[in-house]
Amino acid sequence: MPGEPPTLELIEALRLADVCVLLPVLTGEPAWAWYAGPTALNPGPRGIPRPDGAALGPEVLRQADWIWLPGLAGTPQGHRLGTGGGWYDRALGWASPSARLGLLLFDEEVLDAVPLDPWDRDVHVIVTERRRLDCRNSGSDSLVSPSVE
Repeated sequence: MPGEPPTLELIEALRLADVCVLLPVLTGEPAWAWYAGPTALNPGPRGIPRPDGAALGPEVLRQADWIWLPGLAGTPQGHRLGTGGGWYDRALGWASPSARLGLLLFDEEVLDAVPLDPWDRDVHVIVTERRRLDCRNSGSDSLVSPSVE
């Protein structure tokens, strides 16, 4: 979406490295489809491209080792301020407990605090255009800030 870090190049690089990538199919309830390349994307709701493959139910998210979440802001402790729709919060109920949660933000969106709701889940890592933060509430006591290329 406009104002969010661009991800299509990263998603395509993962596919070319033989990583299977699920993308959201934005409907009322969580659904996913396999990414098959940039030519297999169609316009979706809210201007978010969606895969043209078959929409799979929410249970397919159990196959994910990593889940990258959208957000407006996050903290070094791993707290995430979502975009307000609750779609990903509902989707995470289907995730494997061992799945790692990540958040892509711009550096200025990493804040000291964000509002939290009882259902919010912390992320394990935040990646910005300048650094990677291994979040403190994810079981790591260290905050790592190397440059991310």
